[in-house]
Amino acid sequence: YGWSNQMLLQDGSPISFQCNHTIVYESTLGRQASVLQILKAEYISVYYSKATEELSFHITTSFTKDSKGDRCPEGFVLDSDSYCTDFDECQLGTHTCHFGQDCQNEAGSYRCMVHCGIGFRRSTKGPGCEDVDECKESSSTPCHQRCLNAIGTYWCACEAGFQLLAQRCVDINECNMNVCHPDQECRNTEGGYHCLESCPRGTIRLPTGTCGDVDECKAGTHMCRYNQKCENTVGSYRCSCPRGYRSQGVGRPCLDVDECQQQPRPCGYRCHNLAGSYKCVCPPGKQLLADAKSCAGLEKLRQNNSAIINFRPQLVSIGQISHIQHNGQNQVNPFYTWLGWQTNRELTVQDNRKPCPTGYRERNGLCTDINECQTWNFCQHDCRNTAGSYKCLCPPGYRLLANGRSCQDIDECREQNIKCGLNQMCFNTRGSHQCIDTPCPTTYRKGASPGTCFRRCLLNCASGPRALQYKLLTLPNGIPARHDVIRLSAFSERGVLQSRTNFTAVEVEVGSPFAVRSEGGRGIVQTLRPLANAGVHRLKVRAVTYGQLSEPKYQSVFVIYIAISPYPY
Repeated sequence: YGWSNQMLLQDGSPISFQCNHTIVYESTLGRQASVLQILKAEYISVYYSKATEELSFHITTSFTKDSKGDRCPEGFVLDSDSYCTDFDECQLGTHTCHFGQDCQNEAGSYRCMVHCGIGFRRSTKGPGCEDVDECKESSSTPCHQRCLNAIGTYWCACEAGFQLLAQRCVDINECNMNVCHPDQECRNTEGGYHCLESCPRGTIRLPTGTCGDVDECKAGTHMCRYNQKCENTVGSYRCSCPRGYRSQGVGRPCLDVDECQQQPRPCGYRCHNLAGSYKCVCPPGKQLLADAKSCAGLEKLRQNNSAIINFRPQLVSIGQISHIQHNGQNQVNPFYTWLGWQTNRELTVQDNRKPCPTGYRERNGLCTDINECQTWNFCQHDCRNTAGSYKCLCPPGYRLLANGRSCQDIDECREQNIKCGLNQMCFNTRGSHQCIDTPCPTTYRKGASPGTCFRRCLLNCASGPRALQYKLLTLPNGIPARHDVIRLSAFSERGVLQSRTNFTAVEVEVGSPFAVRSEGGRGIVQTLRPLANAGVHRLKVRAVTYGQLSEPKYQSVFVIYIAISPYPY
């Protein structure tokens, strides 16, 4: 082949161009005598046709022998077939291009070109590089919704109401971000949401459009605990205690009612208190009547000519009637006695007895220990009755506080200085502790705070998480559903809160009672149902911070361990 440089004048300005020529070799004529020959143009004629707008050339040429003889020209070598072939300086490494330049081979020579990195190409207007617009020039659309070209790269973005996850735009559930007023119902749509007039508290909108009652007792969203019974009402519920028990309030255990201490006394002779009930007993030889309260033969007593009708001895304090015993002077005496009524309704004292010690009560003439655990039960965990008193007990891993009633978790990690293995953290759970694995990935370095890992990033920082944080949390048993337990935040390197951040749970255990929602640039971990079972749950959350053009700027990952106590404290 051959080529030639041409120049034309257009509007007085020269235009240069290169013409490539094809030379057909006729093998029947045999090989030329010399390896290197010069093609000499002797006569050139040009004809332009206005009708076809074609320019025709006619060139008369001849070959002459070069002075170099049978040697190939510079940049060519003689191959095994005695042909001159190009010597590829770029491939053989004989070029003189320096670092940062690309070697481009040409026929008989080479050119040193500026090296263009990924996302750039050589400019057609000069020796430099120019940006490649991947959004316009890619054979297929590189992004799901929006493509934003940048110098040397591009960004994928989403329309309003969507977020970028794994190079695809997925709908944002704005209803998890409290976008509607408290008295409105939020309905999520593709790329948006609607705020509807909501149903009253304790009700929910049915498919028919009407409001129906929510049965908190069946749904498990009530706050009734221990031996309390949940009773559903229209729009709400109430916690009640079984018969024979009294309530201490919502979420606290029901206490037994000591019917034997009620006035009037329920039994004709002797009363024995039971859990949630009582039992009347009779003296030896006497039978309990059908009313389960009176004893046969004791329902009427006669004393000479003065009848004492339905006599029931009462244990009262002398301090309440001391004016009878002390000539009208109101003196309080802290002891007890048995009193009876005569037919003339005068009060007579039968005998005096010494007062019972603290922690005892007089019953049927005897000082009987008061079971404080059954009567009052001030203890947070367990109560053990003792003679004249009681003692509060705590579960293993807890200590009793100075008030003698409440229990406090023992932080074994801090107080016992627990040393876990390499890449582990001591996790204090309520009543115990664990060593949790908290490794940093190979491309990350450990931060100053325990459980933090960072990745050095200069360009394309949104391609992977810049920070990895391990968070440990313990919760008591009995926390209700839809209760916020953790707030996560994303900050810039300068400590500025990033409000345009979306939080998503990327790893959740099957049957986990926790979920994640985004709210005002923060990630909220909430309960899906009441926390009723003890255990440790693991949750992995990804936080993506977006720029003004909805392009992702940074990513962070939180690995959260949540321990649920078997007790409500």
